[in-house]
Amino acid sequence: MAKDSVSAADYVVICGFLSLSVGIGLYYAFRGRRRKTREEYLMGGRRLHVIPVTLSLCVTYLSSTSFVGMPAETFSSGFTYAFVSLGCAVAMFITVFTVVPMMHSLQLTSVYEYFQLRFGSVVLRRCICVVGMVQNIFYTAVILLAPAVAMETVAGLPLWVSVLLVGAVATLYTAIGGLRGVVAVDVFQALILAVGLYSILFKGVYDIGGIGLTWDLAVQGGRVPPVDFSADPRVRHSFWSLVVGGAFMFMAYIFDQSAIQRMCALPSVRQAKLVYAATGVVVSIYVVSISFLGLVAYSYYTVQGCDPFKAGYLKNRNQLVPYFMMEIFNGLPGMSGLFLATIFSAGLSSVSSVINGLAANTIEDLLRPVFDRYNTAEKGKIFTAKMSVFFYGGLCVCLSFGAWSLPGTVIQAAMGIGGACSGPVLGVFLLGAAAPWGNIMGAASGLLVSLVLNVWIALGGIMYGRRPVPLPPAPGNSCHVLDAANTKGLHLPDPFNNSTGHQDIRTR
Repeated sequence: MAKDSVSAADYVVICGFLSLSVGIGLYYAFRGRRRKTREEYLMGGRRLHVIPVTLSLCVTYLSSTSFVGMPAETFSSGFTYAFVSLGCAVAMFITVFTVVPMMHSLQLTSVYEYFQLRFGSVVLRRCICVVGMVQNIFYTAVILLAPAVAMETVAGLPLWVSVLLVGAVATLYTAIGGLRGVVAVDVFQALILAVGLYSILFKGVYDIGGIGLTWDLAVQGGRVPPVDFSADPRVRHSFWSLVVGGAFMFMAYIFDQSAIQRMCALPSVRQAKLVYAATGVVVSIYVVSISFLGLVAYSYYTVQGCDPFKAGYLKNRNQLVPYFMMEIFNGLPGMSGLFLATIFSAGLSSVSSVINGLAANTIEDLLRPVFDRYNTAEKGKIFTAKMSVFFYGGLCVCLSFGAWSLPGTVIQAAMGIGGACSGPVLGVFLLGAAAPWGNIMGAASGLLVSLVLNVWIALGGIMYGRRPVPLPPAPGNSCHVLDAANTKGLHLPDPFNNSTGHQDIRTR
């Protein structure tokens, strides 16, 4: 059974990782102290390089919610979620030949400038900006939960402490380092993420007895179900919902402030195309790998004869990955710290990218008229951008505590929040880019109607949608808790039983 504490070596690894992240931000703040312009702070002087931006964009998409939520989704619902990788590949292929050439040529700082240029309306630009910013704020609040859940599961650290820690570190190095600092830290965090993920995969497969046995046990346990080609939109994980829906989801992510900001920070359109082509490959491989981690966890507990949910060790599916890691790395000093650093990497990179983008939106979309009216100096604009970073970082931390009460895995919450707001924004963009006859009335009415419909669909899914049927848990005959319970005639609640309401998705 996993331990509830980590060693001193693990804390050294975690503290070293967090210190290096802040240190990189300080380095770029010192290095760029003489280039005190808004362009340098928000866009890196538009002279960034292909490999750093590729890794930065990848870890921005690969948030901590995916690292914690996707394996839990596979563990309980099967490997079909990996088809999202096909949707990602399709989205990136389309982007390379359409979005990149158009958006890079405009050399924007804020993605929402496009709407004013296309439709000639400042009001529409600001309305869409507010929708996009609200989406990113709530999405970031969910992202902050994943590292906190891991720390609570592994080290018993209260959730609020971890949320404050991750939020504070991300906000600090983002504010002091600007976009260059964020990209540099993202490169470091991408390496940590890759090492951590594949260390867990290789160790888990080794303990099970090989990749062949891992796959066979997953198939026998129903974790590799047949592909469902149903066109029914109420089916949770059909082929079409994952591939087509995944493609639109990643298209929405592409047309986001964080992504467009990095695209326009590259010197040439050719480099921007290379970045998105490479990102499509890397993210697709990651989605398959992280989904496979759920199969590894299931096969491992099948071999052990102890399902942690059925045994009552875990009640929150988001705790699966940290608990599994503690099991396989038990007795190896520093490895638990590496795992926590991996989750922190995924969380910090996404949070820093979002709040840096929110600062850019604040300066370019909301406050630019004020700056122009009073002829504000560049120094004042940079100071305002840094204060905006601190404000949005604090706001996301506060909202994160409320996000913990959301039902389901964090990946479900993140996708639901992202889809509700990013879909309408993407729709207005497609209208402007693909329909020359599109006008301000069509864009405004489309935005309003799609937002209302999304809310209606989301609420309808919660109230009347077809509930997912969890797969049977792994065998639990060898669990000491179950043996004790059976001896005393006790009944442990099954967290996969929907009749227990939401008791299975919250830590009590």
